[in-house]
Amino acid sequence: MKPAILVEYETTGRISEAALAQLTAESDESDLAGYQLYAYYRQQPNIAFARTLLLELSNRYVRAYSQGGATTEGLRLAGYLIGLHQDVRDSLLLWRTKTLTFDTACEFDVQLVVFAGIHQTLAYLQTLPDPEAAEAVEYLQGCQASGAFADLADYFSPDNLPYWLEDPSSESEAE
Repeated sequence: MKPAILVEYETTGRISEAALAQLTAESDESDLAGYQLYAYYRQQPNIAFARTLLLELSNRYVRAYSQGGATTEGLRLAGYLIGLHQDVRDSLLLWRTKTLTFDTACEFDVQLVVFAGIHQTLAYLQTLPDPEAAEAVEYLQGCQASGAFADLADYFSPDNLPYWLEDPSSESEAE
């Protein structure tokens, strides 16, 4: 079944504040909504939706962060959806998300930036005449040297989801 947030986007070309709030609330329902969106997206990718979702969530995050109440979960989900598309041209957008705040620098996984592969990402970023791209290259090279990307294929495998994207219904079944 198509998630409501995706139906809304396909119908209106927008994502409402209510849909964003539902997706980012700290609750079992939002965890399930995020997982269902991921599962549907895996079968029916929509890169325009994923990019819009990341931009809308980034704007929402910055507003909430300035007021002391922000969470990165929605950002990570949107970044993951973009990563599944594997268009290296999205790496700078994801780098900008990672560097929004101190919290995103810590919580927005660097693997999301190099979803297309470390060598492809570095090669692409090195072609951009952008100071942020140069910063990303330096940072990513340091991560590469430390072995941070050794299991990159596993990071995007449906058999090995990041902890923040696991199916919450499987946890209740296991109990």
